[in-house]
Amino acid sequence: MTTIPAHVFKDSFRPFVELLNEHQVKYQMREMRSGVPMASSGIIEIVQAVGVASMWAGLAAVLVAFIKSRSSRKVIITTKDNATIHAEGLTASELERILAMATSVAVIDTGGTQTGQPKRDSGGA
Repeated sequence: MTTIPAHVFKDSFRPFVELLNEHQVKYQMREMRSGVPMASSGIIEIVQAVGVASMWAGLAAVLVAFIKSRSSRKVIITTKDNATIHAEGLTASELERILAMATSVAVIDTGGTQTGQPKRDSGGA
C-alpha cells in the first residue's frame, strides 16, 4: 500500500475530506506536531492499494468536484519528474493519467465565494 500526500491549505481541509468520503476514496491523517512550522494546515495521505487503478478515477472525481464548487479553489499536482501541473480546467480522465505519475497534491481554497453565488455586501453606509 502506497500513499500520496495531499497538502491542504487554508479553508480546504473540511470540504476536501467530505469529498473524499463522498467518493469513497481511502485516506489517512498524518500526525501533525504542534510547534513545528508548516506551510500547509494539514496533510491527508491518499491511500492506494497496490495494483488498484480505480483509485485514480475516484481521486480525479474528488479534485474536479473540489475545483468546480468554488472559484477560489486550486489544485496543484507535482509529478515524479518534478513537473508542476495546475489541475483547473482539466477533465477527470486527464487528471487520472496525471495522478498516476503524482508524488504530491496541494489542495487550496483561499476562502472566496461559491461558484454562481454573489458576494455579499459587507454593509457600509
